[in-house]
Amino acid sequence: MPHSAPLSPFAAVILAAGLSSRYGGGINKLLLPFGGSTVIRCVTQTVLRAGVGQVVVVTGHAREQIEEALNGLDVRFVYNPRYQQGEMSSSIKAGLDWLRQTSASGAFIVPGDQPLLPTWVFQRLGEALLNGCSDIVAPRYGTQRGHPVLLGRAWWPAVQRLADGVPMRVLLHAHPQSVAHILVNTDAVLLDVDTPEAYQQALARAAHHPLR
Repeated sequence: MPHSAPLSPFAAVILAAGLSSRYGGGINKLLLPFGGSTVIRCVTQTVLRAGVGQVVVVTGHAREQIEEALNGLDVRFVYNPRYQQGEMSSSIKAGLDWLRQTSASGAFIVPGDQPLLPTWVFQRLGEALLNGCSDIVAPRYGTQRGHPVLLGRAWWPAVQRLADGVPMRVLLHAHPQSVAHILVNTDAVLLDVDTPEAYQQALARAAHHPLR
């Protein structure tokens, strides 16, 4: 179900720096074929189609290949030299640090390995923040919180203060009153391609339910 909330005040930090260690075999899961392109390009195109104002892709491992896979897209690349230290949290910090020079009022934190995310999820979250639901908004499917998480600018310094290796969910758990969970009717907000089995399942899902 499409929504029309303007997302231009918001930015997105797409996390594309990891080693794909859980996938195994020395394969970078973000460069796997998906939807006629690659996993990371599919995710990035979804964010752009949603109408997000500025898109930052944080790279690290396989930097050159990731940038090549996104050739021609309107994104900014930020390299995280510490991608092996602090894992995802260091990449979130790198993306938010670059965005501090912009006027973005919030940032979607988007894992680069969730190619089934639909554009309307971004729009629902954006509507919620713009309507004052909370300064942090996340989708929920059933009892589980998913991605992306929309982080209002006021919370960026708190994320920056997290110790290396401490995931952002620790901050969310510590401030439950500041997090609005938006119920969605798709488990795509939970699904990634961390393993070969998950990748095959995502391919099958996409074949039966084209991305939108």
